[in-house]
Amino acid sequence: MTTILPIISSINQTWQTTLPPIDNHTHKPSSEGGIFSGNGVFPTGLSRFLVQAIIIIALSRFLHIFLRKLRQPRVIAEVISGIMLGPSMLGRIPGFKQTFFPDDSSGILGLVANIGLVFYLFLVGLELEPQVFFNNIRTSAIISLAGIILPFLVGVACSYGLYTYLLVPNVNNVPFMSFMLFTGVAISITAFPVLARILTEKKLLATPVGTTAISAAAIDDAVAWTLLALVISILHAKDQLTALYVFLVASAYAAV
Repeated sequence: MTTILPIISSINQTWQTTLPPIDNHTHKPSSEGGIFSGNGVFPTGLSRFLVQAIIIIALSRFLHIFLRKLRQPRVIAEVISGIMLGPSMLGRIPGFKQTFFPDDSSGILGLVANIGLVFYLFLVGLELEPQVFFNNIRTSAIISLAGIILPFLVGVACSYGLYTYLLVPNVNNVPFMSFMLFTGVAISITAFPVLARILTEKKLLATPVGTTAISAAAIDDAVAWTLLALVISILHAKDQLTALYVFLVASAYAAV
């Protein structure tokens, strides 16, 4: 015990001499900011995200009160609320977009939305019967093929008028063929999450009709998104060999 006390005393003296003195007058606690700190209404991304979530959820629930009387599903109110929060309505109010939905906040909002969408579609998949899905695969494939071809033809038919309307001389260098393919494929994509929400709310997801519809939409989405990625890759290809390589890889991926 007598040998340990001198060692502790020497360590304590060394510790006190090496540390800088603490000035209690100049040391101030750090502040993360807030409404009353002068750093703006939303000093952090988390506070802005919480306000964004409250606005989106509250507006969609408010619209559903009126649309429910018309026997419309909740997802219709969510779609309309998204349009209202965009540049078509509330976005035209000066300062609304810069305050509540600035461009630098779209990253975290889109990330959380995509994570929620993945979990929701996972829950939708748990309610599907695999046996019913494989029994109706032929019917679902035919419906999906029709759901791709018909909108694609409509998009191709409308592409010329859109191209001439949006064409800016000496500025727009996009070839018409590329624009036509992109328009046709973009219109062919099905709103799979919207269909899943409607079938779930109407309690039709576990029925043969609901299974066939969701299966056809899944096939439609897989093929359409593959075609869209293929078209974009071909547009950015530097030579024909690269475009052929992208086409073969996309075809193999779609086959798998």
